[in-house]
Amino acid sequence: MKICLINSLYEPYYRGGVEVVVHRVIDGLKQLNHEVILITLGRKNDKVQFGNLTIYRVNPRNIFSFLDINKRPIWLRLIWHPLDVFNFFGRHLVKKILKQEKPDLVITHNLKGIGYLVPRVIKKLGFQHIHTIHDVQLSRPSGLLLFNKEKPFLVIDKLYEKICRWLFNNPDIIVSPSAWLLDYYKVRGFFYESKKAVLPNPIVFEKVEKLAPAAKTDKLINLLYVGQLESAKGIDLLIAACQKLKLNNWHLTIVGSGSMQAGLSKSIGSDKHFSLAGYIEPEKLLAYYRQADLTVVPSLCYENSPVVIYDSLVANVPVIASDIGGIGELVKDNYNGFTFIPGNEKNLVEVLEHFLAHPELIDELSKNCFISVRNFSTANYIKQLLQLRV
Repeated sequence: MKICLINSLYEPYYRGGVEVVVHRVIDGLKQLNHEVILITLGRKNDKVQFGNLTIYRVNPRNIFSFLDINKRPIWLRLIWHPLDVFNFFGRHLVKKILKQEKPDLVITHNLKGIGYLVPRVIKKLGFQHIHTIHDVQLSRPSGLLLFNKEKPFLVIDKLYEKICRWLFNNPDIIVSPSAWLLDYYKVRGFFYESKKAVLPNPIVFEKVEKLAPAAKTDKLINLLYVGQLESAKGIDLLIAACQKLKLNNWHLTIVGSGSMQAGLSKSIGSDKHFSLAGYIEPEKLLAYYRQADLTVVPSLCYENSPVVIYDSLVANVPVIASDIGGIGELVKDNYNGFTFIPGNEKNLVEVLEHFLAHPELIDELSKNCFISVRNFSTANYIKQLLQLRV
């Protein structure tokens, strides 16, 4: 079968879990000998082929590329977003590729940067369309919904949502990794006539040999943060909470990059309880899970189904996370981790101190981690995904 995937970013451009999911889906489809076409952003229009994978990189005209959006000021982004929604150049490029390739199925993920006219092109050309939602970017231009800031900030937010609802209309099938995100769009009138399914994100199962307790430096409890270094991800909340811990038997490794990197480095200073690892390629993260006892996901934004949680659980590392968005569908208290009140520093300190004082509880939780995600293999994901076809 010839299957076309469309997503804004693909290696070497990574920004979050969506790119990891798309990469895993492509690898899984290739292993099943499907012919895979990928349409994604690039610095110029280009086409490259790797066996049964063909990558089309497109560069729709706008005042700047989505690849550079994090480097642009907010006022300039306000101009960029409406031009992106109605990006006729992106529409033209995608239409040309689809007409040439004639895929049996089109699977779209994030389309920001390529343009929201794409779903209508797919429908007009008569291709079967599965759209996978990963965040609230069809409701909020930033793709972020912050705790205690759930109401639209401006009238333009409501207008943006209305336009996106009209443009996307009803793809044949809507897939969401969490029930929470599916419900979020449902109550806003999105995808009313589409077939809908919840499919947890695909996992690549790789054996992770944990370090023996005796090998750990001073038998510290190794905490791990993996994600963007942005306020919405709660990294500053986590550091502040750690600095208030009364116990000293811990060390936090921070993996990721972002606008707060320099500021965090300054606030941490020479404190040996913290290590800033910077950006680490996804395939090299196993080494960090191998040394971790607990992964902390302190998000202040409504998360869909974070890949970091899947990867931590498959490595038998329990997760402490904000109880926000779809996180509660993955992290179960006293089973494979523990949740805390979003944005509540005191509650986070209490949870961390509880496990630092009782490290034997971590070993009990770790026994359930892999069990809780063992059915989420990439092979199972693709099998269920293709079975949804109407």
